[in-house]
Amino acid sequence: MAQGRIRPLRWLAAAATTVLLLSACGSISQTAATPSLAAGDSVAVVGLANFTETPAAGSSATAIAANVLRQNGLTDVRVAPADASSNAMFDTAQREIGEKKLAWAREQHVKYVLTGAVEEWRYKAGVDGEPVAGVTFELVDVASGQIVWSATGSRSGWSRSSLANVATSLIGKLLAPLYARA
Repeated sequence: MAQGRIRPLRWLAAAATTVLLLSACGSISQTAATPSLAAGDSVAVVGLANFTETPAAGSSATAIAANVLRQNGLTDVRVAPADASSNAMFDTAQREIGEKKLAWAREQHVKYVLTGAVEEWRYKAGVDGEPVAGVTFELVDVASGQIVWSATGSRSGWSRSSLANVATSLIGKLLAPLYARA
C-alpha cells in the first residue's frame, strides 16, 4: 500500500521540477566586459526603437529600463526627450543613436547613453496567450561614441502572467550588470 502512494508523489515531484525549470523560458546574451559605473555617473536612456506591432512598446521598455537603472543604484538617470518627427514603429533608422542624440547627451554632460530596440512585446496567439518580450540594449560612451556594453534577451511567461511582469523581469536581468559600484 505504501508503494501505491510513493509513485504518485514521485510523479508530482518530477512534474513540479519540470514546471520550475520551464517557468524561466528565455535566453540572455551579453558582452563579457561591463563598464564600472559609479553611482553618480550620468546615464541617459534614449527611446528604444519599436520593431513590433505593439504600439508604444519602445516607450514602455524605455521607462522600465530607466527605473531598473535607478534601482541598480545609479542616481543620475535621465530619459532623453522623444523625437516627435520619428515614427518608432518599424523605423530602421532608430537602430542608431545618431549624432543628434549624442549631441544632446554631450550638451547635458551625460557620460553614457543606453539605447536599443524592442523586437518582441506581445501575447502569443492561441489558447493560453503567453506573454513574450524580446529586447536589445547597447551602452554607448558619449565621449568616444563607442559601444562599451551590449545585451539581448527574450523571455516568455505563462498564460496567467502579465506582459509587464515578463518584460520587467527580462529588462531587470539584462541590465543587472549595470549597477553602481563602490
